Amino acid sequence: MRKASQPQPLATLIGRIAAKSFESRGLAAAEITSAWPAIVGEAIAASSWPDRLGRDGTLRVCVSGPVAVELQHLEPQILERIASYYGYRAVTRIAYVSRAAAPHTPGRERRTPTKIDSESAARVENAVGSTRDNRLKSALAALGRAILASSQRV
Repeated sequence: MRKASQPQPLATLIGRIAAKSFESRGLAAAEITSAWPAIVGEAIAASSWPDRLGRDGTLRVCVSGPVAVELQHLEPQILERIASYYGYRAVTRIAYVSRAAAPHTPGRERRTPTKIDSESAARVENAVGSTRDNRLKSALAALGRAILASSQRV
């Protein structure tokens, strides 16, 4: 007979839940998708997004518009910023793929708030309550609500 599992902080669950999705996209370093604006800057991130990280260290970046030429010139600086962010050379080369910006572009869509019961909402707020960075706190709370809402639908 299995013991009932103890409640766990949301932060410990996020990695396990998201890892399979990111691994299927080749994004072994999953945080690069959420950290992209911090790494390359908001202006470049507005028209580019990381799509896949190959085992050989090649990061495939989708770009919209003529930003690919600009990014090719900035590639050494971008590679250095990625290395600084991770503390090691996680990416050794960048390949650019032209894609039209779409509403499903990671980190750019606006969804309607996820509905969950008040008890679940309170658990999420309690789990992220000690987070100091308001943007991170908001993102974690939204993720927690989405995870709980999807588990309630099943």
